[in-house]
Parts: sequence; structure tokens; C-alpha cells
Amino acid sequence: MNEAGLTSARVAPAEGEAIVTPSRPLEEVARADARPQFRQGLPSPVQVGLALGATGIAFATSLASLSAGLPQRVTLGALGLVPLISLLLAVGIALRRRRPEPDIHDRYLDYILGLALLGTAMAAMWFLPRSMSIFFWSWRLDMVWLPLFAAGAVTLVCGARAAWRYRVPIVFLFLAWPLPYVAAHISRGLGTASIAAIGLAVLAVVVLPRRRRIIARHTFPRGDSSRGRAGGGLIAVGLVCAAAILTTVADRQLQTAAPLLEADGQPKLAALSRPATTIDGLLRTTASDTPTTLPNWGSRANHESYRYGGVVVDVLAPGDGRELALSPTALATLQGYRLEASRADDLGAGVGGHVERYLAPGGRMSLLVVWWDWPVRSAAGAQRERIIVERLVPLDLKAARGDDLLHFARQLVASMVAEASTAP
Repeated sequence: MNEAGLTSARVAPAEGEAIVTPSRPLEEVARADARPQFRQGLPSPVQVGLALGATGIAFATSLASLSAGLPQRVTLGALGLVPLISLLLAVGIALRRRRPEPDIHDRYLDYILGLALLGTAMAAMWFLPRSMSIFFWSWRLDMVWLPLFAAGAVTLVCGARAAWRYRVPIVFLFLAWPLPYVAAHISRGLGTASIAAIGLAVLAVVVLPRRRRIIARHTFPRGDSSRGRAGGGLIAVGLVCAAAILTTVADRQLQTAAPLLEADGQPKLAALSRPATTIDGLLRTTASDTPTTLPNWGSRANHESYRYGGVVVDVLAPGDGRELALSPTALATLQGYRLEASRADDLGAGVGGHVERYLAPGGRMSLLVVWWDWPVRSAAGAQRERIIVERLVPLDLKAARGDDLLHFARQLVASMVAEASTAP
């Protein structure tokens, strides 16, 4: 056998192995290799709908309050158009042809951004009203956290690419914040026309097709039909739903604060309004001067004092607000009172108060104080008013805990809120 014969004999088995018929057609092998590249989940528009629906549920009370001004307050009622325009923008973006987007395909980044935005908005809705009291709702800061919650929900459920795609309707939600319109004294007609014009302009830019050549377009594998759509999984949807439930519980605190506020956050309570004639069975009398045994909380200008038995109620609403720069704690300390206990407590109607106990000079009496600030309306606009409820008790009395004075303060708040609700 020659060299050529040896070579052909060695090659023949290799050729035989090369032409073995596969057990499955090549098309099925290709489909099997490509199948793992598909992401199982809902279509992108459905995912965005779920995220925006959860946002609407979370801030249902705040969104409903925006349209409460029609027809009396046209500017306020026009703010109710902002969520509707944002929804139309989102629908238009979902239906239009996709354009170049950031090349983001990192699910971990989606969770980091989504949870950060969602958690920040939810924590703010829960904790800021407790620290800021009624001023959180007076300044309508709930509408500031609405777009951040929406951005977090979209990022978590649909991915960072979808959040960038829907950035215009999300940012447009910031126009629903009433405070800038009130602070700028924008007239009703101008506010309504401005919101409508901006909404129509943005709708035209986003929805109408653009006649331009797309220079750079990303190409994606045939199997990745979702174009980097991250998520849509049960974990992400569950996190968003849980955040929406917790946030809507916090958002309902606006209903508690509503008797003190207009729908746009403006106060209903008038400055230097008198407390009720009778509170908790005690008759109101006017205190002409401050007893020397009690601290001096400021000058008598815009300052009224009332007595209910042994309880003294001071109402301070200085025009320039300089006298409210120092807290009662600082003022009492400067006058020789030693702070022994302090805590924050709920006084009702969305008002948070400070409950404090001091050792009076001489060491024989305890000074019990419950005080709070809230916004009131006046000829000069919204002002900050301070209410101080105080009482001197002997050290050995059980009343030194301040529970009775706290109950009186809650009754005082309820009476003043009731008066504000019935006032024209």
C-alpha cells in the first residue's frame, strides 16, 4: 500500500464523520439556541401601564385634590389636566416608532435606580409629614414626590431604557405642583392658558412624526425582540405594588389635613382667630397680662393670650415672622426654665405638636407646654402662626406628665379647625 493509499484511508473516516446527518434540522437547532435570548414577560406598553397605574393608586388622594378647585379656582382646576396630558404623552410614546436610546442592558442598574427612586418617594411621604407637620401639605410637597415615584416604578418594572424613553411625561408631572403658581401670584386665566399651551406643544413634539434621517440606530440580535426590556418579572411588580399600597396610606393623610387647607395648600384658618368659648368644660377669658410665673414668649404686637382656668393659651402671629425664629424651648431656657422632657405628638387635622416639661425657676413647680406652628391666611398672604398652651403644676402632681394638657390641646385644635371649616 503506497503513501497515497495511506492518506486516503486516514481521510475517509473524517469525511464520514463530517457528513453525518444531525438528529434535528438545522432550523430547530438555531431556534433552540436563540430561545434563551427571549425575555418572557408582558409587552412594554403593558408594563408601563402597570407602573403608571400603581403610581395613580399611590397618589390617588393628591391627584383627586387637583381638580377640586373647579370652577371656583380655575388655575387649580387646570392642574388636573397635567396628569391627563402626561398619560397622553405616555400613550403617544408607546405607539410611536422607537428611536435611538441609551445602550443600557443591566438589570442590576434597573433595580438600583428603581429602588432608590421608589424608596425615596415612599419614605418622604411617610416621614416628612411627621417632621414638617401641616406645612408638608400646605406646600403640597406630595406633588413633588409623584414624578419620582413614577420614575422609580417605570425603571423597576420596565428598565432604565423605558424610563429614559418616557422621561418627558414623567418630568411633565412636576407642573402639577401648585406652590409655584401660588407663590408667583399667577392669575387664573394665565395659569390655565400656560398649562394648556405647554401641554399641546409637548404633545405635538412628542407624538407627531419627525421628518429627519436617523443617523445612528442600534442593531440588536434577532432573538432579543424586547430590545433590552428589563424586568416585567413578578418580583419587580410585587415591589411596586407594595410601595403603592404603603404610599397611598401615607397620601391619605391629606384628607385629615384638608379641613385646614384649600386644595392647593392655602390655609383656611384666619390669623389671630379666637379659640372656642368653651373647651373641655373650661370657659375662655382674656388674659390682659402675662403672669410673672410664666415665660415671656414675645412682644404683645400681634399676640393674644387667653385663659381656660389654669391653662393659658398664647396665639402669636407676628407680621414679619422674626419673633418665631426662636423656638419656645430656646426662649424658656433663656429665662431660666430647665427642659426635663420633650416629645412630638399628633394633635389631629394633620398637625404635629411638641409636648415639653420644664422645671420652673425655684425648683418647686413644673411648667407644661404644648406648642405648634401652622399656616394661616391674612391680608398679607399665608403666614405662620404659633400656638402655645401652658400650665404650671406642682412637682408632686400626676398631671406633671402633661397628658391632660395634651388632651386640652387636641380639643383646642379641633375647635379651631371646625371654626375654619365653617368660615366663608
